[in-house]
Amino acid sequence: MSEIYAALAGMLGGSDDDRPKSRMSLLFGTVEQAGGGKLQVVCNGMTLDQNGIGVPTDLSYQWTTDTGEEHLLRAGDRLICLVSDDNQDYYILKKAVWQ
Repeated sequence: MSEIYAALAGMLGGSDDDRPKSRMSLLFGTVEQAGGGKLQVVCNGMTLDQNGIGVPTDLSYQWTTDTGEEHLLRAGDRLICLVSDDNQDYYILKKAVWQ
């Protein structure tokens, strides 16, 4: 997962090294289904399951009972996703919360 954040840092101009930098985009996604070990996210017109999108350790779709905790992913949640330029790699960065 650290290479994801390195790519984000490079995209934002925070990397000084000489390694080639992959180009990535920040996009919004929406959770369609979560819980019971299943996850389905729509991002960039694609429907991705738990095997097709990286999920940070501070968010969970594994829950069986919704306890109301903020770190649980739920249907309808909006997400900030990092997507590779070739649209092959998708990573959830955080939940997007508007107040």
